[in-house]
Amino acid sequence: MDVTPLSPRGQFVVSGLVLAAVLAVAIPALAGDPGAAVTPLLGVAYRDDGVDDPAGRHTLFANQSATFPDRGYNCSGFVVTASRGILGRPLPLEAMRRDRKGDSGKTAPAGEDWDFGYDLILNVTDGLPRRVLLPAGQTAPAAPEALDAARFRGFPLHDAAAWASVLGQLRPGEIAYATLSKEITGRLYYYHVGLLYADASGRAYFAHATPGKGSHRLELTSPAGMAAFKKEFAEKRFGEKWILLVAAPLPR
Repeated sequence: MDVTPLSPRGQFVVSGLVLAAVLAVAIPALAGDPGAAVTPLLGVAYRDDGVDDPAGRHTLFANQSATFPDRGYNCSGFVVTASRGILGRPLPLEAMRRDRKGDSGKTAPAGEDWDFGYDLILNVTDGLPRRVLLPAGQTAPAAPEALDAARFRGFPLHDAAAWASVLGQLRPGEIAYATLSKEITGRLYYYHVGLLYADASGRAYFAHATPGKGSHRLELTSPAGMAAFKKEFAEKRFGEKWILLVAAPLPR
């Protein structure tokens, strides 16, 4: 995979006492402001499987006993860490690794973790009212969690007309969670995740982490920013890439 390898997943088990402690001390006072939550994370180096836990430890999804003196994120770690500030949620790591439909374990016909990115953005926004952002004229499923991720993948990432339509649909007080998919040797993978949000002036940003650039953002309402975004996800040898955008409300 040419952008960001994703983590193995597990099941979520957490005690009420631990969760209560996390809620009390770990949620930054940034809820509702994506830019304020994302900005301190920009420029952080890429770390394979890297993420912060709800207590602020710099660790790994698959090995949470590991700790590091500095931050480092893969794409999913960046999204989870930023989302704690954006949504005001603790987002325990085991809950973020949940295989929502039980269809991507080690013996899954479609391959292990094939829909990890799809699962992750739904785990982050679990319980919130959500909607799929699609180009004008296309019909979205009734609920993002009910769609067939093997068949419904959003829209082609390099479709300029689709982007022009979708960027205008992001409402004030919303953030969109993105997951990218591609096929490799006949298998489908949701292999990358990121954040799409607008500032008060209407400029739209895509924030994510990649091995080459670490945590960074691109302004998609700027021609130069959109060109840079498409260059980061050039079609290369795997063929057409698709992007699925799921919007959720920001805290008020």
